[in-house]
Amino acid sequence: MKRPHFLPRLASFELAWTDAAFDAIYPEPPRSRLPHGIASMHPARFFDDVLSTIPLEQSLGLRVTLWMVALAPLFTIRRLGTIASLDADERARVLTRLITSSNYFVRQLAMSFKAMATLLYAKSDAVRAAMTVPVARVLGEGRSPRLVPALALTSRPSRAARAFAGENHDHAAE
Repeated sequence: MKRPHFLPRLASFELAWTDAAFDAIYPEPPRSRLPHGIASMHPARFFDDVLSTIPLEQSLGLRVTLWMVALAPLFTIRRLGTIASLDADERARVLTRLITSSNYFVRQLAMSFKAMATLLYAKSDAVRAAMTVPVARVLGEGRSPRLVPALALTSRPSRAARAFAGENHDHAAE
């Protein structure tokens, strides 16, 4: 589909932000156990092409999300700069903070950005093959995968959620 004339292509700095953010989500080995990172798959080109083929509202939403991710170091790790100016560990820390934010809107935008990276990453034959290998073959016989506790993936539960889970609260029936 042709890009409507009123939607500009991503600027060079936005392309750099996209490459940096997607690389933080799916890094190159050895930071990942998968066969390759996403950088070799030209994530900025992919993202720009997606923005050109979807309706205006979604395109604007994803572009705003890119800006949120790009400027997040200012608010998440108190660093002056963008996602592209950080090293790999700091980028991962920024994205982790976005995804675990107590603000629902921020969490959902960050997850939608991660979903866009996943759409591209899953196109790789090598990655799909690695994802379907039995766990025992990857880890070695007799070893089980270490699961990440679900609570580590979420933000601090609200007071209502803690009360629902059985924790004491001010209005509990006795």
